[in-house]
Amino acid sequence: MEIHFDIADHFLQPAISIQAQAENTQLLQLAKTIDRVVNKDVLTGTNGNKNTIIALYQVIRFYTENKNVVCETTNGTYRIRKRIYQLREQLSQQDFIAISSSEIVRIAVIETFSLSARGEFIVQLTNGEQAYASRRYIKQIKEALLS
Repeated sequence: MEIHFDIADHFLQPAISIQAQAENTQLLQLAKTIDRVVNKDVLTGTNGNKNTIIALYQVIRFYTENKNVVCETTNGTYRIRKRIYQLREQLSQQDFIAISSSEIVRIAVIETFSLSARGEFIVQLTNGEQAYASRRYIKQIKEALLS
């Protein structure tokens, strides 16, 4: 197996590419191993009876619903057994931001902020969903995103 580096300023973040003539079990195992090593920050989520390991790079947002903490990812929605305040302490402030007392959003999925006619701060996410930022958190959001 050959290893090549392609270094350029236009890459926003590092990426790993596996190039081969055909996909096989050895390459799939290699991809899973790389994923585990690179994305070691994970949570456990529950969807029905199944427990699932969730890599933080897949997370769109965390929010509370019916007294449960829900994790919305690119692959689905999962119930998390942690509280929002625990997640706020655990998650990297470079990657995640609290927009209210009941919601944390991954910064990379924020598309726009806008003000509604009723005076609510709307956070438009890249997946088409909308979240609402609390007025109490606006100062912290501005400091985090503009610094």
